[in-house]
Amino acid sequence: MATDDEQEEVSSLKNVGVALLVGGAVGALVALLFAPKSGRETREELREAYERSRSRVKGAQDEAVDRIGRLIDEIQQKSDELIAGGKALAEERRKDLQAALAIAKRALDEERALLRRIRERREAGESNSD
Repeated sequence: MATDDEQEEVSSLKNVGVALLVGGAVGALVALLFAPKSGRETREELREAYERSRSRVKGAQDEAVDRIGRLIDEIQQKSDELIAGGKALAEERRKDLQAALAIAKRALDEERALLRRIRERREAGESNSD
């Protein structure tokens, strides 16, 4: 999921692209209004203005694609690190739990042995009193 900073950066890049298109269109319109020329010259200037705007938008688009690619790579790397850290932590907790269970099993076995000895002594004492 994208962070607020990443969303702001993508939004900023969109705004730059829109601004470039609008700027190119306004520039072309101003050129038409204030520098009247022949139809062929005007069309040529419009074509050139369009190509410049298109080139700027393409550059902004390429930059956005590169930035997004870097963000995706960074997110993937951080995700991998978090997953690896989580696995290591889970493995560590599993080992701790296994150690605790082994201690509890030994303690249970010792208590059973103690109860068995007590029962055997009691039974031996009862059979001696008979």
